[in-house]
Amino acid sequence: MLYSQDTSNILSYGENYYQPHYQPILEVTNCNIVGYEVLGRFYSPEKNEYRSLGYQFHNPDLDTIRLIQIDRLIREKAIRHLKETGLRTKLFLNMMPNFLSMIHTGDVLDLKRLHVLNLIEKYDISPADVILEITEDKFDGSIEKLLSIVNVFKDYGFKIAVDDLGVGFSNLERIGYIHPDIMKVDIKIMRESLNRRSFKNVLSAIADMSQKLGSDLLFEGIETEEELHLALSMGANLLQGFYFSRPQVEFQDKKQFNRTLRDTLEKFSGLRFMELLEEFQKGQSVIDSLGEKLEALRHNGKEDLPVVLHLMLSNLPSEILSVFACDIFGYQITPTYFRSHPGEKWDSDLTEIGNNYAWRPFFIRHKAKVVQSHAKWTVTEPIYDMDLHKQVVIFTYTLRDNYILVIKMDWERV
Repeated sequence: MLYSQDTSNILSYGENYYQPHYQPILEVTNCNIVGYEVLGRFYSPEKNEYRSLGYQFHNPDLDTIRLIQIDRLIREKAIRHLKETGLRTKLFLNMMPNFLSMIHTGDVLDLKRLHVLNLIEKYDISPADVILEITEDKFDGSIEKLLSIVNVFKDYGFKIAVDDLGVGFSNLERIGYIHPDIMKVDIKIMRESLNRRSFKNVLSAIADMSQKLGSDLLFEGIETEEELHLALSMGANLLQGFYFSRPQVEFQDKKQFNRTLRDTLEKFSGLRFMELLEEFQKGQSVIDSLGEKLEALRHNGKEDLPVVLHLMLSNLPSEILSVFACDIFGYQITPTYFRSHPGEKWDSDLTEIGNNYAWRPFFIRHKAKVVQSHAKWTVTEPIYDMDLHKQVVIFTYTLRDNYILVIKMDWERV
């Protein structure tokens, strides 16, 4: 919320008016507070309250040099507080790439100008206890300069987080170069995902990317149990938000929310177990039903398959949206029989005969499963079909002579 007072006046106060606040970050595995994000706050004497400085740091019209001074002041106060408390916890410090770019303008990086390095030496703090959050703000400098600075931080032992994934333009190139230890997902995209499937698919993609990079996944801004369940379903390692605590002027007992999170985890794991069991049973029931109907196809060769498949379309479950057969090399050998909605009349497309699917993940996985365990069936995870605008799964079934049947099914109707 912005006050009517000119926000630039906030920058004119003395040092005592700027204070770090600490929002706890919980680790899911042990349910304890493992660190705090340091957030800048300004004490308003008129309101007798602390106000966030977030808007000022992201306002390009304000005095950048003064903002950098305040940013450094808050950072030093936080590191000094960590030293004075003697607490073994981690601090998450925001680092704005444009600030770094402005400070370090030369071709050769002057390590003495890296403020956070001076602070950890001054207060004898282990770099392993500091996580530097590289924000996803618009960056005017070169990726090479940013990478050189980040590599210095890594060499000193700092952990690196990429902040605000999913908000605005998320630079995937930057993630690839930096290879962060932690990827942070903002609450805004989480809230969208509760109502829009496409956003949830984006979250799943971010979760998959974090696993492939070996990065921890931190969901921030969690305010409700529903959002917490979503974060857990996406594989979150770390959690942050008002659901647990607002930013405080002091550190908290690391076990402050242990019981709350444990109770939620037990509830979530029970619900998720039942959901997965239901999905497995649903998939198996489809396989059992289709297996009986498709067994007749196993006795037909390549020449007979199109005719026999066409004759049995009326006996297939109404949820099936398309079906065709390929040879072992992935080449389609029958027309594609399809319909846009469950239960509609079947149509056929002969133009797809000769298409090759050997490169598709579902096809490669099926062949590998056949070789490894002599499986007849494989089933994909639910995926979104852009043409049909719905969730579908793809069943693959091995026929005689290694012909493979590919079946697309409306998973929401099963």
